[in-house]
Amino acid sequence: SSLPCELPLVPDQATTSFKMELLRYQIFLVIGVGFLSVWYALLKNASNDGENQAPSPLILYAPVWAILLLGVYAVASIAYGLLNFKDTPEAAAEIEKQVLEAKEEMKRRGILK
Repeated sequence: SSLPCELPLVPDQATTSFKMELLRYQIFLVIGVGFLSVWYALLKNASNDGENQAPSPLILYAPVWAILLLGVYAVASIAYGLLNFKDTPEAAAEIEKQVLEAKEEMKRRGILK
């Protein structure tokens, strides 16, 4: 799915606009670059405090935690989708009918006995 983004067509005419949709990878790329930029700035600021001390482990390993949290979110969203999956008996009956038709056709052609 994509996110709509309103952009003015002409800068001084805010009422005239067109919709631009971002693809999922573009959204992740924007968020990722923003996160890494903030992380890098925090990392540089922590190492420029005057003393020769290592940055906080929270700041140092923030990208690793972000990737782990993204994985947890992915697993949770898949689990949620599986738990809310709706059965469709009509589709199951249709597939069963198609399987029987395919078996009859294969018997007619001599593929199955």
